[in-house]
Amino acid sequence: MRKSKAQELTLLLIEMINQKEGDYFYLAISGGSSPLSLFSLWTGELKELISWDKVKLFWVDERAVSPVSKESNFGSAKKHLLDKITIPESNVFRIKGEEDVDREALRYSSLVKEYLPLKNNFPVFDMVILGIGEDGHTSSIFPGQEHLYNHEQPYAPSVNPYSGQLRVAMTGKTILAAKRAVFFLTGPSKIKTVEMVESNIGDVKYPASYLLKELGSSSIFLSL
Repeated sequence: MRKSKAQELTLLLIEMINQKEGDYFYLAISGGSSPLSLFSLWTGELKELISWDKVKLFWVDERAVSPVSKESNFGSAKKHLLDKITIPESNVFRIKGEEDVDREALRYSSLVKEYLPLKNNFPVFDMVILGIGEDGHTSSIFPGQEHLYNHEQPYAPSVNPYSGQLRVAMTGKTILAAKRAVFFLTGPSKIKTVEMVESNIGDVKYPASYLLKELGSSSIFLSL
């Protein structure tokens, strides 16, 4: 039976965790609905294959909301993933959406630089799992926020231009510094999103397209 893209990505993750020697595996996950199918695998049929004690878990981005809010990326991960697996609490590092976004971006930037190996003063994640919005945004980097591509800090304040909601976002240099950064999308509605992003590779107007120039189309996992 042909593997789904969610299964392919999960098996890649498992392989990379198992190959990592002498240190933790540094994983950053995004929010939204797309990761839920991954969480289902990670807490279901492939649960026993993931060595969560070896994983240090971080977030790509977070909304400026309480961790118990339905809009919280951490809250969603807690409900659908963390409450169903055995991972040391000390291995989980959430972005505190309830705090001032400017201070929190600086705190989280310092935190990842403390825990992760550095390359050109940016943290090197083993894997970063990103989503893509219909407008081409990723990691809460929206069109028109090109300053976040080359921001000097690993994380920076962001704002959703449609709602005005404040966020904390992983910046472009951090994404590109990762050993493996991938886009994971789910559902037929995302087919047009992928087509749009791929047809504009390198275009600074579309954050995912801009990053895709460096990451390559093989970094896209579209699960239908």
